[in-house]
Amino acid sequence: MDSKFDLSGKVAVVTGARQGLGKTFARSLALAGATVYLMSRDEAGLAETARELEVLTGRRCPYHRIDVTDERSVERAAQFVKDDAGRLDILVNNAALGRGTTPLQDLELAEWHATMETNLTGTFLCMKHFCRMMIEQRSGKVINLASMAGMIALQDSYLGAYDCSKAAIECLTRCMAGEWAKYNIQVNAIAPGYYLTDINKAYITEHQGFYERSLSRIPMGRWGDPDAIGEVAVFLASAAADYMTGSTLVIDGGYTAW
Repeated sequence: MDSKFDLSGKVAVVTGARQGLGKTFARSLALAGATVYLMSRDEAGLAETARELEVLTGRRCPYHRIDVTDERSVERAAQFVKDDAGRLDILVNNAALGRGTTPLQDLELAEWHATMETNLTGTFLCMKHFCRMMIEQRSGKVINLASMAGMIALQDSYLGAYDCSKAAIECLTRCMAGEWAKYNIQVNAIAPGYYLTDINKAYITEHQGFYERSLSRIPMGRWGDPDAIGEVAVFLASAAADYMTGSTLVIDGGYTAW
C-alpha cells in the first residue's frame, strides 16, 4: 500500500457500523491499518461485526452502543473512545434513517422529526462531541454521509425528509470545514447513489419495477457494489486528502450527470 493511504496507528470511529455502507467503511479503514471503533444502537449486531473484523485483520475492534439522537449517549461514546484510545483521527458519520414510503402530504410530523434528528442532528452531535479530541490534538478527518438525493429530486421515491436532511449535511460539512481548518481538521462528505446493500435489496424486492426503472437513469447502467465505496473513505481519511476540505464526493454511476 502507498504510504499516503496507510492508516496504521490511526484511530477511527464509524457510526451505523453494524451493517450496510457503515460496515463497509469500517472494514476498509481497518484493512488500511486503523483501529476502528464500531458504533450503533444494536450492541449484539456490533459484537458480531467486531468479531468478523478481528478475524479479518488480526487486531482488536472495539465497539460501543450509541444513539446519535441522544446527546448523553453520544457524550458517553466519545468518552469511551477517549478513555480507551486517548485520541481520535477519523470520524465517519454514517448512522441514518433511510428513504421513506409516505408522500410528503401524508407524512406524520413524528416521522419528519425522526429522520432529521437521526440524519442531521445525529451528525451534528457526533461532530460536536467526538471532534473535541481532534481540536485538542490539532488534527483529524471527518467524513459525513450525504447523498445524491440531497442534490436532486429522485423519481419514484418519497424522500422529502431524507432529501432535506442530506442536503443540510452538505451545508454542515462546508460550514465546519471552514471553521475547523485552523485546527488542521479536514471535513468532507461522500454522496452515494444507489448501492446494493442488504437494506436496498429488501426495498427493491418490495417495490417491484423500481430497480429496473432506476437503471435507465444511471449512465453506467448498474447499482454500486458496497464493497467498492469503502476505499473512498480510506482516501478521505488518508494523507492523500490533506489539502481537501469542504468537498462532497458524488459516487453515483453518473446519475446526477443527466
